[in-house]
Amino acid sequence: MNDTQSIIIQLLRENDAMTHQQLSKRLGLSLMGVNKCFAALKRAGLIEFVKIEQCGPGRPSSAARLAPNAGFALGVSVKHLEVELALVNLQNKVLDFTRVPITFWGAPKKASYFAPLFQAIARMLSVVSQGKLRGIGMSFSGNFDYESGRIEVVNDFDSPEQADAFRQQLVRKFQAPVWLVHDTETGLISERWCNRSLPPRPTLLYVRDRLGFSLMLQGKLFRGSSVWCAWLGRVQAPQTPREAPALLPGALAQSASVEAWNDRLHGFVPGTRPKPTAEVERAETQELFDRWTKGDEEVRKLIKRGLGKLALVIRNVCLILPFDRIILNGWNPEILALAIEETNAVLQEGYVAHASFVKDANPPVSAAILGDRTDAVGAALWAFDQHLQARIALRGWKKRATKEEPESDSLVKEWKDRG
Repeated sequence: MNDTQSIIIQLLRENDAMTHQQLSKRLGLSLMGVNKCFAALKRAGLIEFVKIEQCGPGRPSSAARLAPNAGFALGVSVKHLEVELALVNLQNKVLDFTRVPITFWGAPKKASYFAPLFQAIARMLSVVSQGKLRGIGMSFSGNFDYESGRIEVVNDFDSPEQADAFRQQLVRKFQAPVWLVHDTETGLISERWCNRSLPPRPTLLYVRDRLGFSLMLQGKLFRGSSVWCAWLGRVQAPQTPREAPALLPGALAQSASVEAWNDRLHGFVPGTRPKPTAEVERAETQELFDRWTKGDEEVRKLIKRGLGKLALVIRNVCLILPFDRIILNGWNPEILALAIEETNAVLQEGYVAHASFVKDANPPVSAAILGDRTDAVGAALWAFDQHLQARIALRGWKKRATKEEPESDSLVKEWKDRG
């Protein structure tokens, strides 16, 4: 598969099916050139052709689309109290999803403790033919160097070394490259590929229940400097008795996180409590959601106040950038609905107050389209993105002597720059 073929694969992921004429116009290639690429992709089992009915007289035309078994990617999302797994095909369809209730942090664990996780992965991949696994996406809370892949900060492992050892185990056991991605970015990747109601190159803000923020500008992930990473919450601010208003989620850690709610309900000032075990955290979180469902006034007041502060921060970010949509994810369905309601209300207030100056400060707010599958699926979709970009990079592009580049060269740059 060469570079042009890789770009065709990406375009078919975006558009489901495309005709020869559509691809010819989009790539700046002749119909003969498109036919040649199609023939190679069909021989490789990557595409198939479907008939498209004509509106007027004439024969039905054909369009190419990705074959259902053209390729697969695995998403592994390491969370605080569990690991989520998703198997996705090249058509961006979720074929399997599961959770394994294990944690990496805490007391030292024997190798047998992680056996259920690797067994679950093996079962999921048992339906994938040899050579069809294109890659594994691994998402986690923390930070890593984009160029070297060196893991620098982790929140749900005991150490960066443990996280890297897990990554290497995935490579050895399943014979596929592992691509790292921030857990704050998986929601944007899922929306980018799975939400057909968004514009082709959306500008989005994603906020999840652990107060991680991430941005997508014109269809590309925005990462920025280390200061932006800390402010957006990829490098989690430490839980301390004092708020850290210059950082996200530091400014919210005392009021808008599940951990802070649990601390307050059990008589601790957030940041002063010794770290509980995973079993205790699971039990406390379930108790919190149960009390919310039963209408406990103390819990409802605590959560509503925290979500109100979160909505104010979201509004301030919206005053800076014109988002097409705000995506919220996490908590439980009822608390998520309240978070959306609070954010909409605060955005409307800001829009009324600033309408004469800021016309785009009131974007729609919605839940993540994939719900609780978002992070694992986003990690798998990221693996596809990286696999295809790697194929383009391996082939390279011939530099033109002319100053004016054809459309296909511009498209290559677009795919190389895309996050």
